[in-house]
Parts: sequence; C-alpha cells; structure tokens
Amino acid sequence: MQSEVMNNSVDKPYLDGCSKIDFSPIFIMGQHRSGTTLLYQTLVATECFNCVRAYHIIRYDEILSNYINQTENQVRQELEEVFKSLGISDRMIDSVVPTPDLPEEYGFILKNAGYQFYLNPENLSLFIELCKKIQSISNPNLPLLLKNPWCFSHFKYVKDTFPKAKFIFIHRHPIHVINSTLKAVRLLFYTKSAYTTLIDKKYSKIWNKLLKKLCYRFLYSNYLDIGLHQVTKSSVESTTYFLEKINSLSKTDYISLGYEELCQSPESTILKILNFLGLQAKAILEYDNLIKKRQIQLSPEVSRKYSEICHKLEPYLNYFGYDLKLE
Repeated sequence: MQSEVMNNSVDKPYLDGCSKIDFSPIFIMGQHRSGTTLLYQTLVATECFNCVRAYHIIRYDEILSNYINQTENQVRQELEEVFKSLGISDRMIDSVVPTPDLPEEYGFILKNAGYQFYLNPENLSLFIELCKKIQSISNPNLPLLLKNPWCFSHFKYVKDTFPKAKFIFIHRHPIHVINSTLKAVRLLFYTKSAYTTLIDKKYSKIWNKLLKKLCYRFLYSNYLDIGLHQVTKSSVESTTYFLEKINSLSKTDYISLGYEELCQSPESTILKILNFLGLQAKAILEYDNLIKKRQIQLSPEVSRKYSEICHKLEPYLNYFGYDLKLE
C-alpha cells in the first residue's frame, strides 16, 4: 500500500529535498478522551511548536508541492470553503471548532495510507517522512510536537525508535475516559460527522456501507454492554501497559500531568511543561478562556458497572491517587 501511495503522491519529486532534515519529536501521550486534544491545542497556541494540522492530513500527498510552489494559502482557503459548504462547525464529539489549521493526530495519516493507527515497524518510514515534511514547511527553529492516542500503549517502542524523544503524559480518571469514549463512538456512528469523513478514510467508508455501519451501532448500542466491555478492556490494557513500562523511561525524558490539573490550573500546568522542555511561551494566552472544565454525566451503564470497572482499573487508580468515588 505504501508504494502505491508514494507513487501517486504529488510530493514525490520533492521528497529528496527534505531527506536530510533532522527532528527530535515531542509526543503527547494519553488515552482517547483523556484531554490530549485540549493539551495539544493549548501547547500549539503558545507558538513554541510545529505540529500536524488537519490540512496536512487531508492534503498529505501535496503539502510539499503546495509549499514549494506557493499554493499553500490558496489550498487552505479552498479547504475552508469546503468546511463551510459542509456546515462543519464542531467535531461533534466535543466543542472543538475544526479548521484546516486545527492540530490533529498523525495516526490518521498512517491509517489513511493503509497502516495501523499506531507507530510500528511497518509504517515507520511513512512516519519519518511525514515528520520531515512537516518540519520542512514549518519554522525550522521550533520542535515538532505530536499527538496520537493510539500510540499511548506503544510508547516504549516509540522511545526505543527515537531515543531523543520527549513525552508529555496526560491522565484522566478512567471512568471519565470510558464514559466519554463510549458516548463519542455512539455519536459518530449514529450521526455522520462531515469533519471526520475528511480526515479519516476508514470512517468515511463505514458510512458508505450500511451493513458495517449497522454493526457498529449494534455493538455500541445503549441496550448492550458489548461496547462498554470493549472500551473498558481497551482502557485496562493501555493503563496496564503504562504501569508496566513507565519505569523504562528516564525521569528526564517525560513529564506526567492530570487532565483535572490542566483544567484547574491551566497556566501553571502549561508553564511547567514548557519549563520541562526548556521553552518559553511566545504568545500570551487567556488560559481561563482556553480551558474550561465541563460538567460530566455518566451514562446509565457506566454508573451501573462503576464498581466493577474500578476494580479492573484499581492499580492505575491507586498509582495516580484517583478517588474511587467520583465527584
């Protein structure tokens, strides 16, 4: 699949030009719905980082060509018109407003090329290519900040592959993660997200196949615990991986924070991260307007299975001192 993608790429003639570009990536690591998007957007807003944006995902095969031929702004404006024509006003699963410049997950580029969402030996060359492409069209003096929740349970491989990489781990009470993930999946398969169809080819294909779409709806139905079981299983596996592997990292290679901490003390939390990375914010941010904690209501089945889920996640809850009783 990769050779086919590269052969059809408008950027192919320009790839040699960025082959010597070096990068030491900084990864935001956390489960889906743990606050990775909020953290990514806020850190990018400090103007200290280069990042992967929605534009890069949607037009991945031409971003070098557009930059070199000075058509990037035109293509971005065309994408903005597409967003407007589709009536895209939010990501549907949260209040984030999508634009072509929205910081996004590099996993979509990997998956859209026919690979797994998470970084592994099969898609490593494509990942390196995308990092070099982003750096070559961005400010060369800024580090590359990346996020991809699918890599949370593979961070040891990422570190072994990129020894100089730094990690920003974000954690959230797993009950909230499970609850939010379940609601997001259900929403995406009961209401078509125009934005997600632009960045995720797999999602677009599912919506074009009635039987597959109905299967997802059935599996994640409110009336069944199959979806809840799957989401809980995934959370247990990823948090167990974290507990087993985190000590393999040097304390100088990562910083760990809670979503709750980010919401309660956004400015001090962001400044702590920048200090860890040896950076200073280049933009003055209104943190209280950027980050606001939202009221959370647990779905009936999560409430019903609350004690059982907490028992499965007890080592992780204890590690971070999460109270078994949610406020």
